[in-house]
Amino acid sequence: MSALLRRLRPASPLERREIGILALFAVVTFTQGWTGTVITHALPFVRESFGLDDGDVFGLLSTIRAVALIGLLFSWWGDHRGRRLPLLVAFTLLAALNLATAFAPNYQAFLWLQAGSRIGGAALAALTIVVLAEELNPGVRSYGLGIAALFTAMGTGFGLFMRIFGEGDGEQWRLLFGLSALPLLVLPFLVVRLRESRAYRGRSTRPPLVEVFRAGMARYFWPMAVLSMAVSAFTAPAANLALVRLENELGWSAGGASVMLALTSAPGVILGLLLGGRIADLIGRRPTEVVAAFVGVGGGLLFYFTTTGWLMALGIFISMLGSFAFGPAFGAHRTELFPTRIRATAGAWMVNASILGGLFGFAAGRFVVDAWGISATVAALGGVLLVATSLVLLVPETKGTDLTREDGEDPTDWIAATPM
Repeated sequence: MSALLRRLRPASPLERREIGILALFAVVTFTQGWTGTVITHALPFVRESFGLDDGDVFGLLSTIRAVALIGLLFSWWGDHRGRRLPLLVAFTLLAALNLATAFAPNYQAFLWLQAGSRIGGAALAALTIVVLAEELNPGVRSYGLGIAALFTAMGTGFGLFMRIFGEGDGEQWRLLFGLSALPLLVLPFLVVRLRESRAYRGRSTRPPLVEVFRAGMARYFWPMAVLSMAVSAFTAPAANLALVRLENELGWSAGGASVMLALTSAPGVILGLLLGGRIADLIGRRPTEVVAAFVGVGGGLLFYFTTTGWLMALGIFISMLGSFAFGPAFGAHRTELFPTRIRATAGAWMVNASILGGLFGFAAGRFVVDAWGISATVAALGGVLLVATSLVLLVPETKGTDLTREDGEDPTDWIAATPM
């Protein structure tokens, strides 16, 4: 084991500058993980408070994801005027609308406030990956993205433990949304410390929003976009409905379900992010993505097709291991495929593809969940993902791409110009 860990260490250590940017973005990604997933953590309470059935839950989450597509405009803004300001606005929007949700007078207000918050969350996720990819050197890029994602997972885990404040009859779930707005207190710190990405350079002309659909870009965008859709179509329902299954179907208490998910997922998250990120830097993005997807689906199916506690715990661990190993590899891959002038916009289109995938998963599930049940619905979506992993064969391997060259040549133009 010690030999394996030594092998998985970065060949060159993180530079002081890289450590500084990762420390700064730890605040951003922790907020993303905590504040951006409160709707998932509060869902069983919200369901009971508003009297929602399974179909209503699928409809609620579908609508929120559909509205979040607007987050694309933040990344387009980021390609036109720089990454810093839209990232700060997205951070503010996410937390501020969660605070407003705590005071939502009715279900409709709750729905639209959370949809607006999701816009900020989607924009923040897209811009964070772009900025970090541009700040990290090629040999540690996927590994560094894994470290950042670890703080996202820590935020999500923190939110799980915070669920104790929402447990109980009535409207206590509102406290979860109010507390998740606390990151607004660090906004002044981010305003002072966050600098523009070193790879971004202002240009006299700006590419249109649809540049990624044009020849040269489209042949690599579409395979990655469809894969992103398939991943989200499986993981969004699987993750969001885990607590619903434990509490509403199997009768677990809110505290027991939260502790079980937190304790069993944490080892898988940590190992997945660090091992997946490092392996992607060592052997490549494509093989890491394929193996991670199969592992993640296998663990998810184990969780949904057993009622034995320890088997469900094992399923969560395996699912988290695969899901979080996939993230750093895919995040690095999708940023390295596109030139700097459209990198943020391409990343946002990819996030929108992910949102559409989650929307498809929930929309499809809404029509079949009553007949099939949650477990069979999730299994069918997992099968779609396994088939979609073959799409990575249509895009080039990008391990080692330098995104910050200053010789006048965009470092990723060679990818778009490479013949199939």
